[in-house]
Amino acid sequence: MRVIRKCGWRRGAGLAALTVLTACAGQPVRLGTGTTSVAADEALVMPPVGQFAISGITQKRFNNALQQEIFLTTNSAVPGQNVVQVRFFGTARAMNYGGGHLAFAPITEARVDSEMRGTLPGVPMARASYLVQNDFGPFGYAFGQPSPGELCMYGWQQLRAAEGERPPFANGGAIQIRVRLCDAGATEKQLLAFMYGFTINGSVDNPNWNPYGSPPPLRDRLGQSGAPVWPGAEPVMPDAVTMPALKTGSIPQAAPAPRRRAAPAPVSEPAMAPTRPALPQGMEQVVVPSPVRAAPAPAVALPAGRAPAAVAVPTPAASGTIVPSPCADADLCR
Repeated sequence: MRVIRKCGWRRGAGLAALTVLTACAGQPVRLGTGTTSVAADEALVMPPVGQFAISGITQKRFNNALQQEIFLTTNSAVPGQNVVQVRFFGTARAMNYGGGHLAFAPITEARVDSEMRGTLPGVPMARASYLVQNDFGPFGYAFGQPSPGELCMYGWQQLRAAEGERPPFANGGAIQIRVRLCDAGATEKQLLAFMYGFTINGSVDNPNWNPYGSPPPLRDRLGQSGAPVWPGAEPVMPDAVTMPALKTGSIPQAAPAPRRRAAPAPVSEPAMAPTRPALPQGMEQVVVPSPVRAAPAPAVALPAGRAPAAVAVPTPAASGTIVPSPCADADLCR
């Protein structure tokens, strides 16, 4: 008969196992260098306002760089999607193992042609021969027409301090930007406006990282006496008068004071003649001269067909009032 014994937990064995587990413990799991998705407000390059909204962003970290693929809204039958690829070189190592390294490749015509064939297969592209610059420096672009009514643009730009401006531990790092846009009904001017209007929305937290190079020098005459600086050609206000440029040593003459126009003389209103009351029908008006002044006497009403008789006019009062004619009484002039 076999006796089965239960194996109990031994105190010494439990402590040994706990020690082994503690020695193997590590930090929480971290994501590798694979591609991850980030929010739209974390885009390193922001498109111009009102053009090609961001539909998604994928990001990948390297030991020496950070790369983003910023996908934009697309209105085209060309295979693929509008995208902005941006690479920041000179970032710190993200992880202590297996981060990978992104090689820095300068821009050449052969490399740009290869990139266009990969992102715009079957679309004949023609590089522009113009020298153009945006707020960050010179850039290049090419256009192609895959079908009537559609237009594609491929733009490229590299920001890096000039070779003579990269001393040890200063002005390091670089930024490379690639833009692929296709749109139905767009013009060259509308697509090219993207290269002039985008904004770089990020930097590297390192004082030695500066792909923009040294700032340009100030003008030699800036801040010097005898070197006036006038505003630009466009006035500040639409109705502003553009001031003429003055020669060195000339003194501007004061403008003559404007002539004041004489105030118009007040116009006196004509005296209104006193209105006479209307007479009854069949009566006539007779003017009796005043013995004091040659002023029109009041009218005297007579019956129709009767001529006025000569009457003695009494002396008027000193006040100058006019005495009415006695013929005003019909009984006196019969």
